[in-house]
Amino acid sequence: MEQVMDNPNPNIIDVTAENFMAEVIEKSKQIPVLLDFWADWCEPCKNLTPLLHGIIEKHPGALVLAKVNTDQEQMLAQQMGIQSLPTVALLKDGQIVDNFMGVKPESEILSWLAPHVELNAETPEPQVDHNIQALIDAGQYEAALTALVALPAEQAVWQTIEVHLLMDNVDAAQKMFDGLTEEQLNMPQADELKSKLQLAAVKGEGDLAEIKQQIARGEVEPGVLALLDLLQKDRSDADVRQLLIASFGLLGDPKLAAQYRRRMGSLLN
Repeated sequence: MEQVMDNPNPNIIDVTAENFMAEVIEKSKQIPVLLDFWADWCEPCKNLTPLLHGIIEKHPGALVLAKVNTDQEQMLAQQMGIQSLPTVALLKDGQIVDNFMGVKPESEILSWLAPHVELNAETPEPQVDHNIQALIDAGQYEAALTALVALPAEQAVWQTIEVHLLMDNVDAAQKMFDGLTEEQLNMPQADELKSKLQLAAVKGEGDLAEIKQQIARGEVEPGVLALLDLLQKDRSDADVRQLLIASFGLLGDPKLAAQYRRRMGSLLN
């Protein structure tokens, strides 16, 4: 599939040799520019591109993504000394300040950017109808769903998925999640709901069921600690491992999640 497409986001641009000076060098004197060298045949490029687009969407105004199709701009790639794809460079004040090759997870890309770019731009918060939230908090889920139907779909989607999960309508929640737009999937609440769907999909009895309920109530870290204790007793329990993985995304702290992932890994080694 060809990667070049119309970019509705003005901070994502396609670069050629003709506009390189204006759109990369000069623009980097006003705002950091993330320069991405890619090609249609490059499979790792196809994995990296959505991550870079997502970072631009989540941090509007923080930086620009300039994309170079090396098949079409071979001379430009040669002039820049590109030897492998994908290659990503960061420019500020007309100069390359750092670069990397290959694919990195989003968390590593953000850490790589952090010393050079302010990534504290506000991310749009989900629209929440507080009257409906009061119904949800009171456990009046059917009434909440009825009220949500009357709202615009884009406004209602997050609370509707939450209500379906609270009602244990996992299939309905998953169907709605699968219908989210690319823009919605780039929002942080989508990551949280994905973890909640993974959590809901785990079947468990006894202690595991109680821990699952504990995590669903928002007591995530105590639940993770309890799961690690269970995993230490029985490393072959697939449900415990699956529940742990789902729980990491609900901790709300990437560093804490990474710490517990390492503890899980040490138990399994």
